[in-house]
Amino acid sequence: MEVDKVKAIFSTDEDGYITGYQQEFWDGKEWQTPFDTTDAVEVAPGDIDTIVMGATKLIDGQFVLDTSKQAELEAEANKVIPTPEQQMINALGLQNAQLAAKVTTLTEKLGGES
Repeated sequence: MEVDKVKAIFSTDEDGYITGYQQEFWDGKEWQTPFDTTDAVEVAPGDIDTIVMGATKLIDGQFVLDTSKQAELEAEANKVIPTPEQQMINALGLQNAQLAAKVTTLTEKLGGES
């Protein structure tokens, strides 16, 4: 059974961005609301599908997407985290470069060529 509006309740972070929600649902016989509806709002079911968690706010009954916040979340989610092996290789490369610089400095102090 399709409806124009459903009751929903939203969880938000300290900045007001939606981080989760619950909505009423049709169980085949009647509409079920498994939450306290005191602070619930009525929204179009299709509008709920437009929510980007952590980047959408509900302002005056409308979902407002903060595109810069969305880009920030996507960048964080897509950030490449080096494996422990890659971190070790990077550390050894840095250590090698530091040792090479010290050898060059000592060689120059001794009047030789590096």
